[in-house]
Amino acid sequence: MENQFLKKLQIKPSFKVSVINAPENVAAIFGDIPNTVEFSYQTKPNSDAYLVFAITKADMFVALESIQASVNDQTIAWIFYPKAKTALAADLNLMQSWDDLSKYHLAPCGSAAVNEIWTGIRIKTATSQNKSGVGNAEIANNEYGKYIDVANKIVHLPDDLKASLAEHPTALAYYEQLAYSHRKEYVLWIVTAKQEKTRLDRISKMINKLLEKKKNPSEK
Repeated sequence: MENQFLKKLQIKPSFKVSVINAPENVAAIFGDIPNTVEFSYQTKPNSDAYLVFAITKADMFVALESIQASVNDQTIAWIFYPKAKTALAADLNLMQSWDDLSKYHLAPCGSAAVNEIWTGIRIKTATSQNKSGVGNAEIANNEYGKYIDVANKIVHLPDDLKASLAEHPTALAYYEQLAYSHRKEYVLWIVTAKQEKTRLDRISKMINKLLEKKKNPSEK
């Protein structure tokens, strides 16, 4: 049977995976690992994927320093950290601030629920993010700058999205209380749609996600 959690993490057959700071119950978290995937519970250079467990910022910094040289545009990398208000929660909350990642030239690109204790943020190299046209330097000089003021951290809703959200005040209220980074991610998801049909579909999905209190469009 296919491991749905590893699929969600985009761990593919033949991958070599390094798991860093694994908790005692890591086997229960990952489930049955396919024979086609090689897991190592130590930091190995040039792995296809790095899965980092970090309780504190210090834990994360040490782990990122150990893998930074091996993370490229194709690497799958996740940081798992305790949810707020759990017994393990400390000073690490990447949903609130991603600035700590920038010093390692990394940026968030997705999220995933893990279990009742852990949540996850996927990270990629900042250069791979910038190639898509949605890096901060690019936004300031392209059409997305109409909606995202990266200098002042202000997000403006496109007219069609604003009209749709106005019909769903609960969704709009949740959106408005989100952090700048999450509002930015939602709006970029809409304005980067290549076709009108895709854009309309994303607006509908965005409203549903907001009603379900999803902080960003990639949260499952």
